[in-house]
Amino acid sequence: MQKSYRLGDSGPEVRDVQRRLADLGHSFSDSPGRFEDGTADAVRTFQQARGLFADGIVGPDTWRALVEAAWKLGDRVLYLTRPMLRGDDVRDLQDRLDRIGLEVGGSDGILGPETTAAIVEFQLMQGLKGDGQAGATTVSALSRVGRDHQSVAASEVLERHRMGRRRRLRTLTGASILLDPGNSPNFPGFANPDSVPEHVVTWQIASRLHGRLAALGAQPVLARGPTNSPSPSRRAALGNREDADVVLSLHTNGLDSPTAHGVAAYYFGTGDTVSVAGRALADRLVAAIATSTGTLNCRAHPSTATLLRESRAVSVAVEMGFLTHPDEGRRLAEPAHQAHLVDAIVDALRGWMLDLPTP
Repeated sequence: MQKSYRLGDSGPEVRDVQRRLADLGHSFSDSPGRFEDGTADAVRTFQQARGLFADGIVGPDTWRALVEAAWKLGDRVLYLTRPMLRGDDVRDLQDRLDRIGLEVGGSDGILGPETTAAIVEFQLMQGLKGDGQAGATTVSALSRVGRDHQSVAASEVLERHRMGRRRRLRTLTGASILLDPGNSPNFPGFANPDSVPEHVVTWQIASRLHGRLAALGAQPVLARGPTNSPSPSRRAALGNREDADVVLSLHTNGLDSPTAHGVAAYYFGTGDTVSVAGRALADRLVAAIATSTGTLNCRAHPSTATLLRESRAVSVAVEMGFLTHPDEGRRLAEPAHQAHLVDAIVDALRGWMLDLPTP
């Protein structure tokens, strides 16, 4: 998927999107291959169900979710690969293992080492070969055990992102923070009334925040430069290689309605799996930015966006305001307003670290 698809687009790629939506039970009356209102509404419904930003645009995250939603448990043998297998079948497997008390590291739909270890443990418990491959025999055994098992999920809330596993954070000093300027030249995002695109605004703010955090003793790393366009997976992989404590993705929002304004944030969450530390940081960021800038508090929400899902660190994406608002959009590109945003973000990070539980 090399580009985004939205209202007004047409072609075989749009037809493929429509086919996938229809296979998942979403109906619309648009002509095949034409991205019209019905397709946009179906995309929004799908995005809402998957914990994605419901903008009606098929970008990288939505395309990834469409592909993964097609997999059902039993369609393929599941085992540890590089790159790791992803899909609804993996999440179903994780949920079933979790319900019988086996630790899978959270139901994120990514088959990693923890899930593989749980598969092996289950196989040995059932007298099967412990090869870590969930094929027909293992899935059948898991289905039998699941029907007979009387307990619910091992926990209602699983903390997938483990704070303090390497160091105890109480101040910014020494903290490794991946700063992700949202969007990119290849995916410019929304534009403000003066035609300044989102990827420029987020780069400016991330650069300011990088300098501020470095001056305070943190170890910030930028996920992209002003001219390159890494995928969300590559950004997450960079944070994992850097052993980041926190991943902070900076975005601006946008809607067709010019009256929409406010700040919102997103943390990893799907079903019963929630990043508790991520939710706490998202709440602080929204509150701090709303107070500092006077904009509307649009609260924090769970999301399955790729960067949040694939990052091992506590990860939050914050929408710092609406670029499409006539006033807020212009302010987001102004240095003085950007400085206020940086102050608010730093204050939120400091307060969140002080409130972290002792490992």
